[in-house]
Amino acid sequence: MPTTDEGSHDPDLVEDRGTLDVRNKALQRIVEHIVLRVPGTVTHRSTLGRITGMALPKAEITTEGRAARVKVDIAMAWPGNISQVATTVRDTVRQEAFRLSGIQIRSVDVTVHAVDPSASDDTGRRVE
Repeated sequence: MPTTDEGSHDPDLVEDRGTLDVRNKALQRIVEHIVLRVPGTVTHRSTLGRITGMALPKAEITTEGRAARVKVDIAMAWPGNISQVATTVRDTVRQEAFRLSGIQIRSVDVTVHAVDPSASDDTGRRVE
């Protein structure tokens, strides 16, 4: 029968895990992926965006040691509750980005730039 002593390590303990160095670009991609998992958000590329390469969602990360501030620009399907979607994005990014990266997210600023009436909902139906 195994016994617990100071020399044994539980792999599930946070302090026994290695370190993780997540660069801004990696955290940016993580945040953009998290945003698209929030119901009501969609990928959006405007005509100008096709030329400049700008697409939504787009995250901007400012790191401060082992913490970060996030600004994220999103698009959402119409009809939808803009306030509710933005709040859900903020809360989900804060929780999931920390869970996936280990970086404390101090703040998440969400700006809805586009509301897309041609986007589909989660069932694949057109939302009109």
